[in-house]
Amino acid sequence: MSLRRALFQVHLWTGLVTGVYILVICLSGSAIVFRREMDHAICQRNGFTCEPAFVTWLARFHGELLAGKAGLRWNGVGAVAVALICLTGAILWWPGKSGWWRRMSVRTAASGSRFVWELHHTLGFWAFLIIFVWALTGIYFAFPDVFMGDGETKGSLFLQDVVATLTRLHFGRAYGMLVKVLWTVLGLVPCTLFVTGVMMWLNRRSRRVSTGG
Repeated sequence: MSLRRALFQVHLWTGLVTGVYILVICLSGSAIVFRREMDHAICQRNGFTCEPAFVTWLARFHGELLAGKAGLRWNGVGAVAVALICLTGAILWWPGKSGWWRRMSVRTAASGSRFVWELHHTLGFWAFLIIFVWALTGIYFAFPDVFMGDGETKGSLFLQDVVATLTRLHFGRAYGMLVKVLWTVLGLVPCTLFVTGVMMWLNRRSRRVSTGG
């Protein structure tokens, strides 16, 4: 088996196995971008400060899968899987010396399975960086000692600043309404990647069956 084929298998099966997890974690993440606004809209109507139970539930689900520290660790494992999908996807996407624009856009004439293929590759390219940052920060939330260690040297303080910035990027709530809306929309991209990935897999299986492969 060639290296590229091996990476494809890793990308494919990691995506299929973790697909439902990716769907629910991204949908809940998109929702809690507006956590403060939901608190304000619902509680202001009642004349007091609170956080509605369902908003707290969503936040706990997204952060720890409603399972405390164990759920937080499982979230970290899921984030590792997402990072692996990102890295293998980037390698598989790489077009070599030519064909860059073809991999970065969806042709208007594309239809059917070709449209699905181009959409998957195009979304993967444009959303790679933010999804990878989400994965890295998800790993950090679950396993902070791996990143920070126990020391307080100048280097580690600099790292803390970097991690703090990436954490703010993870939630998207510190940079104004435009970023919040953008983060909510981008949070749905991994869901689309999963759906198009499944469609591509089913198309491949269908072709194999029809050709007797």
